Order: sequence, then structure tokens, then C-alpha cells
Amino acid sequence: MSSPEHDAGSGRYQALLPYVVVLALSIALLWKVVQMEFTPRGDRPGPDVWPRAVLCLLALTCVARIFVLVKRKPETTAADGSTTIASHDGVARDDGARPPTRRYPMLLSLGIALTIAYIALLGTLGFFCATVLYIGSLIRTGRYRRWSIIATVSLLGSLAFMFVFMKVVYLSLPLGRPPFDEVSLLLMKVMAIR
Repeated sequence: MSSPEHDAGSGRYQALLPYVVVLALSIALLWKVVQMEFTPRGDRPGPDVWPRAVLCLLALTCVARIFVLVKRKPETTAADGSTTIASHDGVARDDGARPPTRRYPMLLSLGIALTIAYIALLGTLGFFCATVLYIGSLIRTGRYRRWSIIATVSLLGSLAFMFVFMKVVYLSLPLGRPPFDEVSLLLMKVMAIR
């Protein structure tokens, strides 16, 4: 029979493994992106900028998570489900039984349906209008109830995404069909997006 210390160490290695694998893959892919050859086009960023940024952020996230997992205090679980965590002074403290985790399969299904509807309506409503509705619907589906916050986050989030994708990354996003295209064109004019 294995000791609690062995089980804790084994669990820690299992928790570390996905982050180590993703870190290794992101470094390997980053090496490929660095070797990418292309011809610069004026003041526009090259095709290597965004893959580099994403891979660097992914690697940084993995390193941070690995650091947290390595520094985390070991914990042992008793037969009654309570968890004992070693404190800084070496004295074990009992945090009591953990409550069961609640799951919401219907809300998950609704979130998936909203994502499918967002993709289906993107061409008709345009990126901005569809994204406002999508973000707001997802926040409400997540059981958040303050409509003023939902509206603010939806509007500002959609504007931020539109600005970054169209002005910084130079992506062509769907404007929508009339009358929704008028909203998109007005916002592009206000944000000086051509």
C-alpha cells in the first residue's frame, strides 16, 4: 500500500504533466515561428507577430502554473473526505470536509447553443452586434444578474475586440446585413478603422 506522501507526490506530478507538455510544445512551435521567412509589407506587422505573442503568453502561463504547483503545500485526504494541509510551521491543520462540487449541465448546453447561434448569426448581425449579444447572453447564462454590469461588459468588450481585430491585427470582420451594417460602419468611422 502506498504512503500518503507518495500519493501526494504522484498527484502533484500528474497535475504538472499537462503544463510541462504544453510548455514544451509552445517552445518548439515558437522556434518554428522565429525561423519563419517573409517579406515585410510597409508598417504592417508580419505574419509572425501574433503566433509569437500567443505562444509566448502560452509558455508564460504554463511556467506560472508550474511554479504555483511546485510551491503548493502538500495536502493529504483522510478517509472521511477532510483535507489536512501542512502549514508553514509544520503543524497539520484540518480544513474540514469539502462540499460537493455543483455541476450545471443545462447551463453548459445553453452556452454551447449560444456559441453555435453566435457563429450562425455573425454574417447577418455583423461582428459588433452579434458579439454584444453573445457576451451578454453568456454572462447571464453564467447566472450573473446585474444588468448594468452585463450591458457595460458586453458593449466595452465588443468594442475592444473590434478595435484589436480590425485596427491592430487587420482582420476583416463581418459588417452584417442592413440595417446592422450601418452600426458597424459608424463604429469603424469613429475608431478610424479603414
